[in-house]
Amino acid sequence: MTSVSIELPSTGSFNHAALSSGRRFEPAAVLAADSTIHGLAPEAGYIWGTLRDDEGGLHSIMRRIPAVRDNVKAGDDIRSLGGKLILLSSTGVDEQLQLRREPRYAPDSNEMSRRVVDSTTVELSAPANEHGRAVALTLTTEGMAYRETDIIDVTGTLIAPPLQWFLPGPDSSLLYLTQTWLVQGDLGGKRVRGFLFWEEAWMRAGARLYVDKDPLHDAEYTTWYSWANHYEDGTAEVGHFLYGNGRLHVGVIGHSDGSVTSAHTMDAQIRRNADGYWHDGIDYTIDGEAWTCDPDPRGRMEGLGRIPNPQQEGRMHRVADTRVPDVWMAWGESVPGNGDRRRW
Repeated sequence: MTSVSIELPSTGSFNHAALSSGRRFEPAAVLAADSTIHGLAPEAGYIWGTLRDDEGGLHSIMRRIPAVRDNVKAGDDIRSLGGKLILLSSTGVDEQLQLRREPRYAPDSNEMSRRVVDSTTVELSAPANEHGRAVALTLTTEGMAYRETDIIDVTGTLIAPPLQWFLPGPDSSLLYLTQTWLVQGDLGGKRVRGFLFWEEAWMRAGARLYVDKDPLHDAEYTTWYSWANHYEDGTAEVGHFLYGNGRLHVGVIGHSDGSVTSAHTMDAQIRRNADGYWHDGIDYTIDGEAWTCDPDPRGRMEGLGRIPNPQQEGRMHRVADTRVPDVWMAWGESVPGNGDRRRW
């Protein structure tokens, strides 16, 4: 008999296997710095998403709000998102997403405070600064309102159950909480419609998403996409697809009928562009069903520079689904340095 040597994971590791499910959104617990879940504390909250104006212009926005004041700046680490508001737009026919200058006087996230109104509502806000710029984000169990002076003013409703995924490990762990609103309003003087996500990363003490004690790095993840589709009949879906080495995969989808599905099996193949940096699409097999991410022709976030995890906007859908949503987004990333498919 020939023996086969199998490398087993260390104690406390499950070879980067993850859990995912639906959840209840509890606003009073948002960025509660004195709380822990599975021994993890909130690292930061992220308000972000993509909207389109009436002319088809693409606008992607993100702000990181730390759970406790950042005493150490991210510095030159291009992997990390600091406390500034980020806005990228693609308005020309051939223009990719470029950084806008309007947010330069917006308040830093360190100036924002958290106020729990009641069990259904939390407010994250900063008063007007010396430039007359203020920020106010109100999250409720059913709706949201988000305003950055002279930049964005939108409101929205929750379109699917809130979701969560959990990646444990002996040295680093990540609990990711997320919910998605269909929003409309004004951005830079233009009427816009799209999706905004509120997400929270819960991590070990001293950890920082993308930088320190991040289990996605340990798993050498290859891609991470968050997406939403809304159709003319009023139905909608929201999902999070992550894939990497070992047993890392997350394929969780919230449906507007209140149901949630989570993938048991998953494969992902990234079709890399000729330059080896951007992708020309990602093909998934989720519980035997074919899915694909089609990149938006103007969705490369070139304004962020040559970062290790290039960000691209697109559309996520089942290959067999011929419907075209009336509102959609799929903001995600691939990691060229980790390969285009699972290696181990």
